[in-house]
Amino acid sequence: MKLYKVVFIKKIISLLITFIFLIFAILNINDPDGLIWIITYLTIACLPWINIINQKKLNIFAILIFIIGSFISLGLLNSIMPQQYDDQMISLWEYQREGIGLILGALWVALGKKLLN
Repeated sequence: MKLYKVVFIKKIISLLITFIFLIFAILNINDPDGLIWIITYLTIACLPWINIINQKKLNIFAILIFIIGSFISLGLLNSIMPQQYDDQMISLWEYQREGIGLILGALWVALGKKLLN
């Protein structure tokens, strides 16, 4: 009976995390560069659920997402990002918030399949 509860709780947590990344995608609909982020967050939300992708490939993808997210958060890719005029929100600029979202996405991609199994 305890094993069933653990599996159930893992599924609920996985669904909640997936739902959060779907919300991230929806929140980017009105952004000038929204299409990039919508596709990115939808991909991040779904990757751990796809059975044909093994953990090794997910780890490689997670490392790439983490590196890109870190570069964006630190402002190292601002010169190639679409120009966007934005006020600071919670002391972070738009690109910094997206970079943090990618870092969180990298964690989900790396750990999601483990949580699902």
